Amino acid sequence: MMSAAIFSFLVGAVLAWAFRVWILLPLSILAFLLGFGFGIASDATVLEASGYGLLVGMTPQFGYAFGLLARSTLTGLRAPLRPNSSRPASVAALYKKSAMKRPH
Repeated sequence: MMSAAIFSFLVGAVLAWAFRVWILLPLSILAFLLGFGFGIASDATVLEASGYGLLVGMTPQFGYAFGLLARSTLTGLRAPLRPNSSRPASVAALYKKSAMKRPH
């Protein structure tokens, strides 16, 4: 059951790169049902099978959150750093652009 949880975590992390959060609803339901089914098939009680289903059903959500965190971290690392830029200079440049566009 642990391998299914790891697999669903990784699937959730990969889906975070391409899909919105609504993809988690059918994925979590499907993972819960599969975990519950495998639990019942392995002669577990209904309570134990529900626990397996919850474990496997929740891990795509944790994987999705991890994927979002990884994506935002990697995007932040790729952003160019501008050591010489300052806020007052950029505000002044914007003001100058808008002043040049106005007819006098």
